[in-house]
Amino acid sequence: MISPSSNPCQQKQLLSQFVRQVDERNDTPSLILLIAADADHLRLCRSIVDPTAGSNPTFAATFMRVCLDNGIISRQLTEKLTPAARALGIVQASDASRDYYHLLGIRSRANTREIKNAFRKEAVKVHPDTNANLPGSGRRFVELNDAYRTLRDPVLRHRYDTKRHYLPRWCERPDLSMPAASRSAIFFWYFFGLFFIFILLLLFLDMIVFQ
Repeated sequence: MISPSSNPCQQKQLLSQFVRQVDERNDTPSLILLIAADADHLRLCRSIVDPTAGSNPTFAATFMRVCLDNGIISRQLTEKLTPAARALGIVQASDASRDYYHLLGIRSRANTREIKNAFRKEAVKVHPDTNANLPGSGRRFVELNDAYRTLRDPVLRHRYDTKRHYLPRWCERPDLSMPAASRSAIFFWYFFGLFFIFILLLLFLDMIVFQ
């Protein structure tokens, strides 16, 4: 298991193995199974998807080097892991709980130039290099970067707008399952009723035959 006292070579080997396994999978359900099956995978996934959550300052550089050694684009691997990480609750679903337009302080019909200018303006305020003492600056910058990266891309923006439009209409269906004791009682009375009807039919047929 990965820990602060683990050998750096061992950490890099585990990370390299995890990166290759992620790269081989093409759907979120299989990624969820991979991540949830191992505690080290959970930690690695969180450190990759949310760099601000990790306590190891050299992890980002190690991750970039491992991806480069394996011929994998780190940004694409991160984007691939993000839905699975959010489904497992490893990181917050910021795109679902936060409004990217509100985050950048722009209107929903803003053009590309307005999005770019808004991102630069907000990023300067929270960039970790210039505001290291500001609480949550790293996480805030990551959120701004996610918003900018999504809204500047026409395809990603269309997907986000669609999800943003339908999200308020979504609601979870109520749990209609019954406790085991209630199900047992229902089954008992169901079969008892069938048995009672069967007895009545036998008596009815007996009366007809012997008349």
